[in-house]
Amino acid sequence: MKVTAHLGAISWSMADKLLYVGFGFVQFLQIAALPKEVYGVFTLLVALNSWIMMVSDGSALAGVIQFGVDAGDRPRVNLLAMMIHVVVVLGSSGLMYVMREPLTNAFHVEEFILVAQWLPLYCLLTLPRMFCLKILYRDMRMRDLFVVDAVWFGVRTILTVWAISEGRLTTFEEIIVVDFAGMGASSLIAVLMTRKDLIFSRTGSMSVRTYLGYGVPLAAATALNTAPKLLDVYVIAAFFDVGVVGVYNPAKNLYRIFEQAFDAVTTLMYPAAVRMHAQGRVQDLQTLVTKAVSFTLIPIIIVVAILELGASNLIITFLKPEYAPAIDHFNVLITSAIIMPLGLLGTIILAVGQSASILKYSAVGVVTSFLVLLAVGYSGQAHLVGLGLVANIVVVSILYTLHVRRILDLPLSAFTRVVPDVRNALARRFGRQQ
Repeated sequence: MKVTAHLGAISWSMADKLLYVGFGFVQFLQIAALPKEVYGVFTLLVALNSWIMMVSDGSALAGVIQFGVDAGDRPRVNLLAMMIHVVVVLGSSGLMYVMREPLTNAFHVEEFILVAQWLPLYCLLTLPRMFCLKILYRDMRMRDLFVVDAVWFGVRTILTVWAISEGRLTTFEEIIVVDFAGMGASSLIAVLMTRKDLIFSRTGSMSVRTYLGYGVPLAAATALNTAPKLLDVYVIAAFFDVGVVGVYNPAKNLYRIFEQAFDAVTTLMYPAAVRMHAQGRVQDLQTLVTKAVSFTLIPIIIVVAILELGASNLIITFLKPEYAPAIDHFNVLITSAIIMPLGLLGTIILAVGQSASILKYSAVGVVTSFLVLLAVGYSGQAHLVGLGLVANIVVVSILYTLHVRRILDLPLSAFTRVVPDVRNALARRFGRQQ
């Protein structure tokens, strides 16, 4: 895969991820206006909605890309994806609402009642956006993806600034109005931009069994793999309180800058890897893997080193004093960024259709993560709660690497190809100037 052939998609994809980074500063404005307890409850709501959407992405929406290669079968694939998507999203949020009191008692988090009451509406507003985004990813329409996300972030930014100027961003209800408005507007734009592709049909060669055979293991893997990233806040709230969650979440928001960068790479890798595997282009697949890992590894090491040496202390200039411990959380979380390039290899495992392996590795990762988190909880060391997420990323990334090395017959030295590539590029560059 030549990078130059995809510069347009790469540029729009990176611009889209910069929107996430930019909105991170808007979130600092929200944090400055909200008490940490209120922000903690809001974090619980957003985390649960995101987790449900990730599970649906695996069970329903990933098939839009995996089985959408054949344009003639897309209407059938769309129908299956939408049906499963609706069942998973509305069924999960509805179950949370019905079971809100028993779950509140189980978690020992009184605020879960409030979260469960608003969750179904939040999921309903998010549902169209998630489905339409998968179509944009399938067709690599990164410019349209940018527009959809720009509306999502733009509406919330405008409402945040207005609410703060009017002194109307101090309660849980006021912050969710901002979030709901942005999500609703983004879903509307996403539907409008994909309206010509929203074709559904019962006829086609794709069977429900084949679709679910791919999606169910992937959904289980996604549920497990994202649990430490999204649901750790519930364990933290149970051991400590929602105030600690409110302080921890700003650190996670900053940490997501790393996640968004790798998501941008994954967005480009997955469709390309699916095509290469379908066409039997093993050598191209090997090249894709090694370049993706090696060209992200060195920059990440440099950035993490700078942050750990003191640059992360600049965060405090954006936060209220009560949020100062977020720096410690951030420094713990970013240690896992060094191994994130290896986490990209999960995309290759999915592309070759081995989602059951993802499930197995995710199970190991989530068990390790929550064992670490439980140990931190019982020790009472609130500043170390990020170790649960770190443990998950390290374990899963290592397992991904071992698997991909085996199926593609790659030596470890292949992942450092950036060094000779950069050396050759510099030699050519300076050679032409002489």
